[in-house]
Amino acid sequence: MYHFDFYRFKDRSEWSDSGFRDYVGPEALCVIEWPERAGGLVAPADLVIGLKFVDSGRAARLTARSQAGRAWLESALSRFS
Repeated sequence: MYHFDFYRFKDRSEWSDSGFRDYVGPEALCVIEWPERAGGLVAPADLVIGLKFVDSGRAARLTARSQAGRAWLESALSRFS
């Protein structure tokens, strides 16, 4: 699992120059914050996680956007249900 935060990227060349492409692949789980800062060079997300404040905590909404995302979400939900 890899976590990337592109918040400080100023332009898409930073994605190309950084070497992150070496970590992204079919066997990798990549959690990417601010993917739009890579200027469209990051593939569309299989799963989108949205967070919002609820009272003194947070709530997460998980949305599958591909078959791989749906499979992962179904597997995770079956383990934690």
